[in-house]
Amino acid sequence: MGLFNFFKKEKTIEDNWFDIYSPLNGKVINISEVPDEAFASKMIGDGCAIEPYEGSIFSPVAAEINIFETNHAVSFEVENEIEMIVHFGIDTVNLKGNGFERIAESGLKVKIGEELVKYDIDFIKENAKSVRTPVIINNMDLVEELKIVANGDVKVGDLLMRVKMKK
Repeated sequence: MGLFNFFKKEKTIEDNWFDIYSPLNGKVINISEVPDEAFASKMIGDGCAIEPYEGSIFSPVAAEINIFETNHAVSFEVENEIEMIVHFGIDTVNLKGNGFERIAESGLKVKIGEELVKYDIDFIKENAKSVRTPVIINNMDLVEELKIVANGDVKVGDLLMRVKMKK
């Protein structure tokens, strides 16, 4: 194998990896630390969570989005067929949209880093079980390996997770 073929092979291997960026400013925590059994036990999917400091939800991937009616969660359908969700807080659906302001519209294709939903973290802290925010891949059957690459504090746009897709 020639030198150029070696580099081509490495690039092909690298192309099986898919990057997911932080949708929030906050601290990365293990998904098991989310105070909701469905998320903590990975019944909904695998990933991590973020303890947010303030602000908004931004797109962690380039994808078509669906913002839930109550604005507390956003689902993403990526061209490589990955389906994921950013679910702001726990029991926030019960707020019926209070504390959230929709910026983007469902059905749009968004780029990484686009602002989707603003939230009032103080209101949500007072009125919901938790603000811990799961960032979850729902269809793990397409994933060969998941690496949480961030730890500690993250800002919007920081590399959060890497996903190796099955061939």
